[in-house]
Amino acid sequence: MNNWYEIKAKGDKSAEINIYGDIGDSWWGESVTASQFVKDLNALDADQITVRINSYGGSVADGLAIYNAIKRHKASTITVVDGVAVSIASLIAMAGDSVEMAENSMLMIHAPWSYAEGNAVDLREAANVLDKYASAMASSYADKSGKTLDAVMSWLTDGVDHWFTAAEALAENLIDKTTQALPVTASFNGLTRYKSLPVSAGIFTKPPVKEQPMVATTTPASAESTETTDAKTKPIAMNEADIKARVLADEQQRRNDIKSRFAPAFMKFTGVPELLDECLHDSTIGVQAAADRLMKKLGEGITPSAGHYAPRVETGETDAEKFARGATQAILARCGKDKADPQNELRGMRLEDMAKASLERSGRKISGMDRLSIARAALAQPRAEGFGQTTSDFPVLLENVMHRMVLTAYQQTPDVWSLFCKTGSVSDFREWQRLRSGAIADIEDVTEAGEYKNRVIPDLAKEGISAKRRGNIIGITPEIIINDDIGYISDLTTMFGRAAKRTIENKVFALLASNPLLKDGQALFHASRGNLAATGSIVSVDSLDAARVAMASHKDISGQEFLDIRPSIWLGSIGQGGNARVVVNSQYDPDTANKLQRPNKVNGLVSNIIDTPRIAGTAWYLFADPSVAPVIEVVFLDGQSEPILAMEENFTTAGINYRVELPFGVGAIGFEGAYKDGGA
Repeated sequence: MNNWYEIKAKGDKSAEINIYGDIGDSWWGESVTASQFVKDLNALDADQITVRINSYGGSVADGLAIYNAIKRHKASTITVVDGVAVSIASLIAMAGDSVEMAENSMLMIHAPWSYAEGNAVDLREAANVLDKYASAMASSYADKSGKTLDAVMSWLTDGVDHWFTAAEALAENLIDKTTQALPVTASFNGLTRYKSLPVSAGIFTKPPVKEQPMVATTTPASAESTETTDAKTKPIAMNEADIKARVLADEQQRRNDIKSRFAPAFMKFTGVPELLDECLHDSTIGVQAAADRLMKKLGEGITPSAGHYAPRVETGETDAEKFARGATQAILARCGKDKADPQNELRGMRLEDMAKASLERSGRKISGMDRLSIARAALAQPRAEGFGQTTSDFPVLLENVMHRMVLTAYQQTPDVWSLFCKTGSVSDFREWQRLRSGAIADIEDVTEAGEYKNRVIPDLAKEGISAKRRGNIIGITPEIIINDDIGYISDLTTMFGRAAKRTIENKVFALLASNPLLKDGQALFHASRGNLAATGSIVSVDSLDAARVAMASHKDISGQEFLDIRPSIWLGSIGQGGNARVVVNSQYDPDTANKLQRPNKVNGLVSNIIDTPRIAGTAWYLFADPSVAPVIEVVFLDGQSEPILAMEENFTTAGINYRVELPFGVGAIGFEGAYKDGGA
């Protein structure tokens, strides 16, 4: 299938993006391609972007991500509907600073929809999710049109396809202008997905003129031709190569759409795989005809009840869910991460046997296949058949198992950074600003005849922080499956989980040891800031009290107000921790000879004493509660503070790569909430 978008950068700091086709990999399957679109868009250095759209929709989640990415980009954007902007594609059109439609183009808005299976609770939950998607989409249409959310929600909840010509869209304030009509394709099969079509949509279904084939809408017109083409100008004829390419593309689209209808759950039924082959190889069978034949095949042998179709209803877990749960528990038990369950029918099963069972459940015939071929097929499942993955597919089983083991190791690995650092979230990899504001001086007295005076808000101090990509690969080869190498999987995932937690810890202490420069060009700890002892000293009552006084004496950046920051955490080397506990926890001053008569003025000064081998030498620190006066922040991409697994095929090994990802960043964002003593 051809990529559904194309980004072309031009030399004059402008670019053109063509979104032509389904949004995402597949209309029916889960898609991850929006993530690549967003990466490509963010990397585009342009001041002006034109987004051309001819799409009948696709993945709602992808569409929302694309809309937000276009809105977020620094460039001025124009979105242009060249042919149709249907369903989620119409929402993407709303992202432009200016929105245009060709006079003969169409826009359609309707409720998000999906397929669901399960019990009544599952179906209600699916409906709730669709309602949430509708609410998320409504704000974008309302923002563009100026309509109320209630008015827009009526388009997204009434179950009707709302079609708009360019003139109608302009009247509803959904677009800003119309442009001259563009040549259109002879047919637009994607429109058959929708329940109703307006009369004006006939421009997409008229038969081609044999003497003068019309230009396909999948070839975007340039911005210049849109502005200058005369409405009476004859369409440009396609050459033989163009026609052949179009026919091949349409055929590939037909085959992909048919494959997506034959979900993996259907393939276990007798005759369904053969029916799929028949539909794929007969070019006269359209998508809807193939779906009708599938439903007829699935309904064979079912007796209607009271003259009505009786759907099959299952209670509790499906067979696929039971297999996935049992296989996951069995592998975890063999890895020592769960207790052996004597009731689990899959307990003790080898990885190779699970691979076979997973293939057979998907309808794959494995008779005559050797062990290596079976292992390869299981690791490639179900991409070889072109279907979306399910919970019982072997790669997904392994992913679930390894993800749980990585998370368990990550959660069990101790850390101390979270005790004195702030935790934050960022939505991308650019530098994010952390601001510290000044305070307004005391309000002034006003005499009986006096005037109230304006106060200027003090300038903000800014510090930057950004997340970075971090991760490694766990490779699973067919040989690991055949050799039943459970130990490799267990050991490697455990090490990755521990390494992820340890990496954050090491980055934080490396930053602390480097005494980084802040945006003002001064080091984090510096005598001029009042947060660095002039001479180093041991941990004592007097040195701790001096640090306490220094922290409380800080003023805001405008110099108007004392911050009165109080220490909450002592941080130092493992060798100094014991002495720090004695000094802080003693009721009487431990530094005087007659300590029974002199109260300890720093007793209970801090609530937490942290000693760690990651601090070398004699230096020690006091930190305020990070929620009050943060000094160091650890940010995670989209708030994902635990490692996740991403799966991709490895063509070199004929196996699967599982990428352990934990994008995060560490940075200094302030200095008032910490004090450093070089020690002695």
